[in-house]
Amino acid sequence: MSTLKAWLVRLRGPVLTVLAMAVAIVIGAFAFTDYPQQLGLVTASVDESDPHAGHDHGPGEHDDHDEDGHDEDGHAGHDHEGHEAGQSIELSQQARANLRLKTEAVTVGPYTSYIEVPGMVTRWPGETHVSITSPLTGVINAINISRGEMIKSGEPLFTLRLTHQDLVNTQEDFLSQLGQLDVEEREIQRLTSASRSGAIAGKTRITREYERDKLQAKVRAAKQSMLLHGLSEDQIASIERTRTLVREVVVTAPLIHEDDSLHHDALEEAANRVAGNPAARLAAMQPPPMSRPSHNHIDAEFLVTELNVRRGESVDAGQQMAQLSNYSRLLIEGQAYQRDASLLRKAADSGAELQATMTGAGDEVETITGLNVVYIGNEVGTESRSLPFYVGLTNEIERSEQRGDKRYVSWRYKPGQRLTVRLPQSQVDDAIVVPKDAVAEEGPERFLFVENGNHFDRVPVEVIASDSVNVAIKNDGQVWPGQTIAVSGAHQLQMAMKNQAGGAIDPHAGHNH
Repeated sequence: MSTLKAWLVRLRGPVLTVLAMAVAIVIGAFAFTDYPQQLGLVTASVDESDPHAGHDHGPGEHDDHDEDGHDEDGHAGHDHEGHEAGQSIELSQQARANLRLKTEAVTVGPYTSYIEVPGMVTRWPGETHVSITSPLTGVINAINISRGEMIKSGEPLFTLRLTHQDLVNTQEDFLSQLGQLDVEEREIQRLTSASRSGAIAGKTRITREYERDKLQAKVRAAKQSMLLHGLSEDQIASIERTRTLVREVVVTAPLIHEDDSLHHDALEEAANRVAGNPAARLAAMQPPPMSRPSHNHIDAEFLVTELNVRRGESVDAGQQMAQLSNYSRLLIEGQAYQRDASLLRKAADSGAELQATMTGAGDEVETITGLNVVYIGNEVGTESRSLPFYVGLTNEIERSEQRGDKRYVSWRYKPGQRLTVRLPQSQVDDAIVVPKDAVAEEGPERFLFVENGNHFDRVPVEVIASDSVNVAIKNDGQVWPGQTIAVSGAHQLQMAMKNQAGGAIDPHAGHNH
């Protein structure tokens, strides 16, 4: 009996250990089931980050929640009135400013499709540049202009001290003939008085009158010679009045007439005077009078683009001293390819309006409208294999600066600038025409962004034609006239909407707790 009791005592420890382990296993298995939660022994864990987790709401149960009690994340997954989820993006005023966003109202009208060819701004041959040459040999005493200055017709440019021997001799002969003419006039007056009394025969007076007429013819010829040398009517009258030689000549900016020709008023007045006097015309060896069209001056301004002389420099007759340029009218030289020749001829024959585009600062595209073909070239380039054509371009001053009595300007269009000429090809009626930057692309889809309060709703549209500047949208009711759309930054809006659709960023991402 004692032996059995001792054996039970030794066995009690291991048995209790095994029983404890079995009980622990059963309890652990029971804890991993949902029975404790069903029996109410434990409560379900609630995610603190989700204010609605663990709550079952029936329809409309959220209507009595205070809206101020929710932060922005509490509205995640709720659709706002008038904005479809995933098709609308909200922009603050700062975001609009950062995107440089521009908006315009939708309009419906015709869309013209264009073919684009390269072009360049060039001068108008025979019209843009005017050479100022020295009328005679002399020394530059004064220069009244500077390069880049804007001047008007008739303004003084240079002062020349005469060293031209031919002109000096002509002036000397002119003064000598004037003196002889004065002597003859006094002699004729004396003979006239004597012939009345019968002391001298009338034949002697007639001979002296004939000599006077020859001197008058020589005087008129000398005046014409001095006019051709560059002296003005006022200078010649001064020589005749003061009986002194002209030592300096002032060269002025030319006068422009309606036919774009240059005229010297002194020469024109002299020619008109001589044409009305047959005797003077014979003496001056002028051709018979012809019908001369009347010329009207136009206000012309020139830019001093070249200055070729210095003060104190000796110049010869005919030497270029400066170049004046009138950039008010220029040409665009386009290069049409063989496949575009028919369109070019059609535009020239019909007088259709062309366009030109230039890329400015910030990649902004400037469109020049209302252009017409002036003429088409007659030779195809041997290397470029293109046909040149020329389009008229009206220029304007973009900047003017006054420094003292001198005015400096900068023209908007300058020879040498590169641009793209657009030839009209076809026309689509009843289309919504928008800038190219107003259309966003995603695969085959095209979208416009319609302004809706502080949101922009993405609307799918159908593109029926496009070029490098504009896009024609089908007028099918997706957008309608009067709606305001974004006409720039559509690509940025599309990228922002994609980022928005990607979900909120995990605030704990990248953190190890």
